[in-house]
Amino acid sequence: MPSFKETYEAIKKDVKNGEKNFNVACEMLSEGMQTKVTMGASNHEFIIDAPIGLDGTDKGPSPLLAILGSIGACIIAVAKFWALIEDIKIESMTVNSRGHLNLAGIFGLNDNIPPGYDTFQPIIRIKADAPKAKIEEMMEKVFSHCPVIYNFNGPTPIKYKLQIRE
Repeated sequence: MPSFKETYEAIKKDVKNGEKNFNVACEMLSEGMQTKVTMGASNHEFIIDAPIGLDGTDKGPSPLLAILGSIGACIIAVAKFWALIEDIKIESMTVNSRGHLNLAGIFGLNDNIPPGYDTFQPIIRIKADAPKAKIEEMMEKVFSHCPVIYNFNGPTPIKYKLQIRE
């Protein structure tokens, strides 16, 4: 496996070296709201579920919590990338991802309420070996280059394909 620097330099040389396709398989399980999620070539697996009050078994995070986790994890990963690029040592970093929603939108009880989060507020705490201005500059790059943030704020459409089995 190449190192981060080797990967970065290969992509810097030719951006086509950065093209990747990712695949995630989700399979409905019979218990509660459980879904088995299998990710990537390494076949990482975990369960996404729902709380007991929403007919789940609470054996894993809900899809909505997974979104918040993805936001925080992506901010941390992209910050680590940018720290390597800019030669900054991050000593510690936490992201507390917050989101607000009203379940009435999901349940179709009020069409004026969105069926998902209406706000996201990740709170980032970082300690690094660089001046405050350099850390702020790096974090601006993180926020403008984080793929999860881009996909939530950006123009990437979700085009589904429905296959009904008989």
